[in-house]
Amino acid sequence: MEKWNLDAATDVLYREDREIIRLNRGWGCQPDVLGFGVFLSPPRAEPAAYQEHLLGRVATMARFTSLYRFSPFWTRPAVGGTEKDVQPETLWLLSQTTSGHFTLLVPLLDKVTRYSMRAQDQALMVVAETGDPSVPCSHGPALFVACGDDPYALLLDAARSITQHLGVGRRREDKALPSGIDDFGWCTWDAFYKEVTPEKVLQSLEGFRQAGVSPRWMILDDGWQSWQSSPCGEDLLTSMAANDGFGGNLSALIATAKKKYGIRHFMVWHALLGYWGGLSPESFAAYGVRMVPRQFGPGVLAHEPRWNVHPWGTQQGVPAAEEFGHFYADWHSALAAQGVDGVKVDAQAMLESVSAGQGGRVVMTKASKAALEASVGKHFDGRLINCMACGSEGAYLSHDSVVMRTSDDFFPQRPESHGLHLFTNAVAGLWWGEFMLPDWDMFHSSHSHGSFHAVARAVSGGPVYVSDGIGMHDAAVLKKLVLSDGSVLRADFPGRPSPDVLMADPTQDAVLLKVFNRNQVSGVVALFHAGRGSERLVSHVSLADVPVLSTAPAYVAWAHQLDRLWLCDEEPSVPIELGPAQWEIVSFAPIEHGVAVLGLADKFNSTGAVVSRHWSGARYEVRLRDGGEFLAWAWQKPVELSCEGMRIPYAYDEQTGRLQCHLPSGGPRKVLLSW
Repeated sequence: MEKWNLDAATDVLYREDREIIRLNRGWGCQPDVLGFGVFLSPPRAEPAAYQEHLLGRVATMARFTSLYRFSPFWTRPAVGGTEKDVQPETLWLLSQTTSGHFTLLVPLLDKVTRYSMRAQDQALMVVAETGDPSVPCSHGPALFVACGDDPYALLLDAARSITQHLGVGRRREDKALPSGIDDFGWCTWDAFYKEVTPEKVLQSLEGFRQAGVSPRWMILDDGWQSWQSSPCGEDLLTSMAANDGFGGNLSALIATAKKKYGIRHFMVWHALLGYWGGLSPESFAAYGVRMVPRQFGPGVLAHEPRWNVHPWGTQQGVPAAEEFGHFYADWHSALAAQGVDGVKVDAQAMLESVSAGQGGRVVMTKASKAALEASVGKHFDGRLINCMACGSEGAYLSHDSVVMRTSDDFFPQRPESHGLHLFTNAVAGLWWGEFMLPDWDMFHSSHSHGSFHAVARAVSGGPVYVSDGIGMHDAAVLKKLVLSDGSVLRADFPGRPSPDVLMADPTQDAVLLKVFNRNQVSGVVALFHAGRGSERLVSHVSLADVPVLSTAPAYVAWAHQLDRLWLCDEEPSVPIELGPAQWEIVSFAPIEHGVAVLGLADKFNSTGAVVSRHWSGARYEVRLRDGGEFLAWAWQKPVELSCEGMRIPYAYDEQTGRLQCHLPSGGPRKVLLSW
């Protein structure tokens, strides 16, 4: 166990003999029971619902990456070289020192207080707030600090320590994924926005069928509910029933979507507090609804001063904390009776702004989260997408739910947003991915950036779904994501930035964004030109880009766009050049007794199609999720290749060892190679 020491004379925090943080006077230090780091407590201060505590400086910082809330609902990466570059509402910061080591700082929460960081001149400030003027900030651990040589292992260990310390939520790998997460989906939002109708939904599903790629789950997004605007501008939910455009009931639409178009899970959208402005006090008096003026904290308002009044009016219709359970149970029971199978719950962080008088933001979020998860578990078998919830409470207080949107929306009409969208989700996966499964949002397959986003979803490790309008599909792009049974090739972990771009901003710096993941024993890294400039950029791709790979003796790599295959021990590093909005995806497969299986070359995440592989005598058996363009490397030409007992013609290149053939699609396939 590493030895940590806070020198009382100098206020320097050490790990072993390494200087970690030069603290301001008065901070306390207590050990982490798991031994991965330490918890720091600020000096005692006058009781208040909002406090600021000067922390100090990170020792020998060379560069950092971080995530901060630029709005109440969403986080965004920030990189820099000194503490002055740290943004208000920073929720974690990973610093690389001049010696190459890493230091992680994570503001915490406790029973009533939520902490964040920001710059204070050349130092860091830790901010404490409760969200309720009558509830003072508690005094206790405010910041977790850990150090290590491997940043990915460091984040994993830190998540374990923080989960143990908080004793409330659970880590991602300890939570069950909802059924259907591996199926292809569709959402109505960017297709129709609020102008959605039953007719448009069914026309869209018919369009997918004609394109040959049908979704197996869908989200009926905003536009189906009953709401009205108040005199002050708030849009309030007035009924649990669907609006007149849906005939007050979703049953007929859902039945047709399932029976005629093969939808297995029909999900609907709603806001945490019912609708954007909350609940109508007159319509929902039974739940103790009151209109509460919105009041976000100074950190959020530092990025946008209008959040308290824009764009949803000045108040929210908020149920009493003790009524959350009844509200969700009643609503979800009615939805389930109509055939609804899950919910996407939006605007979750709105709650922190209207928690005065009910114990504050942590207390209110904990109550609503527990009630929401209990209801979703009972009525929808846990199918919940948490949305607009990218804050400490959203991740750390989620005990059962596991899927969370980790970026602002996909914006079809904002060309400058697409690179930032991918960069944000990849960095969010570093930390939020330890607690939740990041959802990279929907996209349009036929958009000018359609394949750009599709490749990103292929390596994201999260759900894959689009928001295509009626008949507006790029079938070629969709078929590179979706198998014949409607499932997708979801990778093993949340997609994260590769080591060499961990401290870079690919939207501003002249570097390509690299996002890596793993498929069992194989690896994948996607490269994106995420910047706004017109220049072409070059990056080298290697096994080092996928640090989660096991140490196999040798690997073969294959670049999808270049259609180039190479042996990694002969070419350890290969240059990839991309222009604006271009991408490449490289798969790595281990060589096992002279064979490496790269999976299905007609899919973006080719090795994700491989279920198993093993030798049996002189035969090598490969099981695949589907048919398609089978690609492998072999040290010598096989005598025979068969699929489901039938001999299959194949091509073999003696110079490169490339072996390829076409397998009939329509379901799982077993391939036998004989020598």
